[in-house]
Amino acid sequence: MMKASIIKKMMTGALAVSLVMAPVMSVGATTVTPDTPSAVEEAVESSTSSASGESSTVAEVPTTSSVAGVKTTVAGVYLATSVNGTAITTGLNTIAEGYGLTGSEKPYSKFSNLDARKSPLAKAAIDAAAASQGATVGPVLNIELGKMTAGKYSLLPSDGPAIRLAVGIPRNFVKGDATYAVVCVRAGGVVSILPDVDDNPNTITFDTTGGAGAYAIIRY
Repeated sequence: MMKASIIKKMMTGALAVSLVMAPVMSVGATTVTPDTPSAVEEAVESSTSSASGESSTVAEVPTTSSVAGVKTTVAGVYLATSVNGTAITTGLNTIAEGYGLTGSEKPYSKFSNLDARKSPLAKAAIDAAAASQGATVGPVLNIELGKMTAGKYSLLPSDGPAIRLAVGIPRNFVKGDATYAVVCVRAGGVVSILPDVDDNPNTITFDTTGGAGAYAIIRY
């Protein structure tokens, strides 16, 4: 499978996106920031409390997910049914150390399907990014990488070290000899194209950072 070397074309023009988290350049990504991000609405479908970075009370449900037989390392809520499994593959202790978690603080994640009707600007930004690469858009997810502290949930900062995620590509989006990547829409209209770092044609594995974002699988 071809890697990031095929991702050469940069996006042009402003992508109108509004988020409430801080902007971030994802690890290993091709990134373009609009000159004047819109302030109309949130582009990532998250709760007000978690998106603002404030703690909220969440029932800690130690659910797990897996991709291609590999189980996630982080407890959380894995509800993304539009893909064939989701998992965080970076070690739990590695994440905790990298983000300075101490005491009772534990990494905690949330995966769900993104509803384009509720997040039209995020979807528009994803579509524009895919079009700039001549790519087709597949499943779109809300992903939050946060932490749980004594029953209180909050987001991890978006400027931390890389966290590796794996997502199972649904069968109806798998195409032989295709190249896959992930478009990530973050705060302030930052749109990143994250390359696939594995060779499994049925999965896409990519590096990102903490915080919330809208993530879409794209196919070339």
